Amino acid sequence: MKNNTLWQRIVENRHFYYFVTPFFLFFTIFMLFPVLYSFYISLNQWSGMTSEFIGLRNYELLLNDTVFWQSLWNTVYLWLANVPLIVLASLILAVILNNKDVWFLGIFRTGYFLPFVTSTVIVGIVFSLLLDQNYGVVNYLLELVGLNKIPFLTSTFWSKPSIVILLLWRWVGYNSIIMLAGLQNINPSLYEAAEIDGAGTFQQFTKITVPLMGPIILFVTMVSTIGSFKIFTEPYILTNGGPLRSSMTILMFLYLKAFEQFRMGYASAISYVLFVIILVLSVVQLKIGSRKEGL
Repeated sequence: MKNNTLWQRIVENRHFYYFVTPFFLFFTIFMLFPVLYSFYISLNQWSGMTSEFIGLRNYELLLNDTVFWQSLWNTVYLWLANVPLIVLASLILAVILNNKDVWFLGIFRTGYFLPFVTSTVIVGIVFSLLLDQNYGVVNYLLELVGLNKIPFLTSTFWSKPSIVILLLWRWVGYNSIIMLAGLQNINPSLYEAAEIDGAGTFQQFTKITVPLMGPIILFVTMVSTIGSFKIFTEPYILTNGGPLRSSMTILMFLYLKAFEQFRMGYASAISYVLFVIILVLSVVQLKIGSRKEGL
C-alpha cells in the first residue's frame, strides 16, 4: 500500500536485510565500537589496567607537549616533500609507460610496481645498508666521484630526506599504475589533433594530459596525503625516529605513548587529533580539486 510507513516497508522487505545484517554486525563490533570507545579512553588516564576519568586533560597536555609538535612538524615535512614529488614523478613515469613504442613495456610496468609489494621491513633494512655512512653503497659511490660522505641516517638534517628517498622509491611505481589507468582513458584523437595544430610534446602534456588527469591527480594526492600522515614502518626501521627525534613521525609518537609508556588515554587523544588533521586536509584538497574541475 502507498500509505505504508517506513517500518512497515522494512518488515515487508525484511528478507533483504538478513543478507546485509552480518556486515553491519561486524562493522559495529570491529569498527564503530572501537572508534567510539577509543574516544572514551582519550578522556581517561588509562594504563590498560587502571582508569581514571580526567576529561579533556589529555588533549590539554598534548597541545603543550613539545615532542608532539616536533613529531607533527616532521610528519608535515615528509608530507610536503613527499606528495608533490610522488605525484609529479608518477605522472611522468605513467606517460612514459603509456608510450607503445617503448620496448619490453610489460617488464617495465611490472618492475616499477614491485617495490609496492615488497615487504616494508625488508625495504627499510636494505635502504639502511645502502645509506650507511661508513659501509653504504651510496657513500662509496660519492667518494668515487670525489664527494664527501653524507651522514644520511645520523644527521638531524639528512634523516628526513633519507626517508623521502625511500618513500619515493616505494610509492612512485604504485601511483604510476593508477596514473596509467587514467591516461589510457584519454581519447588519442586529442593528441593527434594537437599535433596537427603544431603542439609539441610539452604543450600536449600541459594542455591535454594534466587537465584531463585532474581527478586522478586529486585522488593520488589525497591518498598520498593520508599515507604520509600514517608513516610508521619506514622511519622506524630506517632511523628509529632519530637522531634527536628529528625523524620521529606522529604515528611513532603515538606508538611510543601507547606501547612503550602504556599511556593509552594519551595515545587515544593523539589518534583523534591525527584524525582531525587528516580530515581537514582531505576536505580542503577535495574542495580545491572540485573547484578546479568545476564540480
